Amino acid sequence: MSSQKPGRNDPCPCGSGKKYKACHAAEDRAKEAAAAPKPAAHPLANDLQAAMDMLGGGDMSRVSEGLDHLGELLTQWGPAPGLRFDAAAFDKHVSRELERLEDAVARDPAQARNSLRLGTVRELGTRAFLEKLRTTLLVRATTAGLSAEDRRALCLGALLATTPKTGSFRPEDRPVLDVVFGVQFREWGARHGQELASKLETLAEHADLSDEAREVLRKAGEGEMEPLVKYVESDPQLAARIAQEAKERSSRVETAMRQSMTPSVFTPEEQVWLTGVLWEPLNALKAPGMDAKARSAAVASFLGAVRTALDTDRELLPVMLERMRAKAKDTTLDETTRTFFSDAAVAFEAEPVRMILAAILTSYSEPEARSAEEQVVRADLEAKAKWTAEDLEPYRKLLGDMNLPAAAERIHRAQEWLRAHPIAM
Repeated sequence: MSSQKPGRNDPCPCGSGKKYKACHAAEDRAKEAAAAPKPAAHPLANDLQAAMDMLGGGDMSRVSEGLDHLGELLTQWGPAPGLRFDAAAFDKHVSRELERLEDAVARDPAQARNSLRLGTVRELGTRAFLEKLRTTLLVRATTAGLSAEDRRALCLGALLATTPKTGSFRPEDRPVLDVVFGVQFREWGARHGQELASKLETLAEHADLSDEAREVLRKAGEGEMEPLVKYVESDPQLAARIAQEAKERSSRVETAMRQSMTPSVFTPEEQVWLTGVLWEPLNALKAPGMDAKARSAAVASFLGAVRTALDTDRELLPVMLERMRAKAKDTTLDETTRTFFSDAAVAFEAEPVRMILAAILTSYSEPEARSAEEQVVRADLEAKAKWTAEDLEPYRKLLGDMNLPAAAERIHRAQEWLRAHPIAM
């Protein structure tokens, strides 16, 4: 046979008398394809898959830990192109907002910091910034010498920074932007030496501190900042210890919620409300066969739905926190339960979205009914294959008869939601 490849209509070199295209052409193409070098696997293929598995799992604490680790890497690397919001825009926005929030800081430092975070993310978390962040994180993930944990955290951040090419999106639904804000805000406070920024950063997460620390924080809340500054100067590791304590506390609460003896953090009507507003994004998150982009969008949608629920029902979190604090002091409860509620109150205030997700996805216990009639109505409701606004009416009426107007109003709100979003259980 000739070493030169024949044309399609030339006689086949094998001597069969047939045209090459009808004889050995297909066989030769198969041999060439088999001999061709296979494209190299993407260097981050395994790490991207691990990050996708993390997003697709039911344990949101793994996602939270991955984002915490991403924050540590961003802090370690310092300000760098693509890893921070535009410095000038961030400085201008934060300075302006801190002046506007000055009164809110005195009333509720944690809420003021949350408002600052939300406003900054909405202002600066543009599609262009997220795209640049995603690309930069993936490039960083290929850096030699990184651990598997480093690469997974960077890939997780990249997946959560992915945005649809068309259509609208909500920056506040991208938790990776919260990480960028947290790192950059700490750097901003250190660079400017702003006492107010330090106060916000410290007070937003403090809990279980010494009497001395509580006293200086109390004075800071009254405007006397010098004792707080001196206290922090005397112990530069204070912020790191506070953050570590907060992380450990959240993990303890999540672990406790998985145990059968731990009571639910919700009341029955709170669970009904959250079930309604989170049903669609929760099912979307569980859909099989999603690629990385779809998985990222589903997780972002789920996180955004929780934030929307908290924004829509602004009394939900404060009422939950007040109830937890009361139970933490209830001497009729055993010490383990009181400790759980004490930890939960701090954890839910510091990270409401994460902790509510954990309570929904992992909590073992159902909310405790306040009467036999409520228990029957709830059982009837849970036995239905579909929920509509009319299905909730007997429950709303019962809560009104029980002189629980706030609970009845929450069910009414759930009814309004279900009129536009009926759900099949």
